Amino acid sequence: MVEVVQQVINGALTGAVYALVAVGLVLVFSVLRAINFAHGEYYMVGALVAWTALDLFGLPYPLAVLVAALVSAAIGYVVSRVLMERLLALPFSMAVLATLGVQLALQNGAQIVWGTSPKFFGGGWIHPVEVRGVGIMVQQIVIFVAAMALFGGLGWLVRRTRLGRAMRAVAQNREACAVVGLDVERVVRVTFTRGVTFAGLAGALVAPILVNVGTTIGLPMVLRCFAIIVLGGVGSVPGALVGGLVLGIAESFVAGYLTLQLRDAVGFAILIAMLLVRPRGLFGVRVRA
Repeated sequence: MVEVVQQVINGALTGAVYALVAVGLVLVFSVLRAINFAHGEYYMVGALVAWTALDLFGLPYPLAVLVAALVSAAIGYVVSRVLMERLLALPFSMAVLATLGVQLALQNGAQIVWGTSPKFFGGGWIHPVEVRGVGIMVQQIVIFVAAMALFGGLGWLVRRTRLGRAMRAVAQNREACAVVGLDVERVVRVTFTRGVTFAGLAGALVAPILVNVGTTIGLPMVLRCFAIIVLGGVGSVPGALVGGLVLGIAESFVAGYLTLQLRDAVGFAILIAMLLVRPRGLFGVRVRA
């Protein structure tokens, strides 16, 4: 029984990281109606910026996380102003190709700055604590608490603030918002920047658990995020949280009771099953074509 509880806890803590990255992808899709293939690279940049602040500049780990979040926000703002806001008037296929271009630019730029070899991440709170026979890293607890706090804050923002109402309006009908005078480009800018910041923050938080961080960690994460948003429902913030937790727990059980080599296949299996059984996801809404 303790072993089962251990697997559930490990999976939930891992799933919190997945959800934190996936929610940014959900936000971007909601307002832009574009699949952002570059989203995993923001996660990668966040981890490497935190390593730079920690290893090269000697900052304490909490400050390194803050620097990673700020740099990610700055990158998101620039990409939004230069590219994403221009995609509003372009077809869906052009937006997809544009995000693929950003993904390649970020990955190659990261390789120029940091090189291709993985970096040892020596910060964070990786010492374990044991509760009733269940071992947990302090860093995992920090990640879970941070993810729940951010999801709670995001839910409050979307439902209770003027900006949140504007985000929901743009997600529902962008053209009508423009007609009534809503600054659609500003809403896209704020939403995109926030989504990128979440991804960069997740990278900085999970880096101590990864131990070695490099320029290749973004692609596996974004592929998992695609499975998560299909599972939870495209455009659903609660769906991103539930989907991340479900995927994390499923991967934990597969790695613990079957084989570690099958862990990366779990997301694709869930993706295919959900598309066959319930294409709109757990929290998706059926729309009329």
